[in-house]
Amino acid sequence: MPNAAEAREALDHIDASRARLARAADCPPERHFAFAALMGGWALTPLAGAYQPLALLPLLLGLVLIVRWDRRRMGMFVNGYRRGRTRYVIAALLLVIMPLYVASVYFARETQLIWPSVSLAGAITLVAYVGSTIWQRVFRRELGLGA
Repeated sequence: MPNAAEAREALDHIDASRARLARAADCPPERHFAFAALMGGWALTPLAGAYQPLALLPLLLGLVLIVRWDRRRMGMFVNGYRRGRTRYVIAALLLVIMPLYVASVYFARETQLIWPSVSLAGAITLVAYVGSTIWQRVFRRELGLGA
């Protein structure tokens, strides 16, 4: 059974680890843009028609590269769907992005117009960039280090 001093030391180590992770989670703007570009690119995939699965391949590669980037920078990849308040940020992002994506699918498939999907991809990119920065602030706040 640990004594009070050992328990305090263990808690201090946990707090120090959380603070290090929070500092490491301070992503550069290009990291937020990389995520946003993947989301915007996803909105363009319906334009590929029957080749949409092939159009998704570069996005999957981009996702793999982002995971590797995060692991090099932070020593780990933090899943955006983790428990906590960050999940509310993801839910809000999905509530905004999903209808925009569905609209992109509609315009690409039903009207064969290109410009609506391109415009929607731009909007999704902007929303995803802002959402990524908000997610980061919430995550860092949860770890005990303010935005």
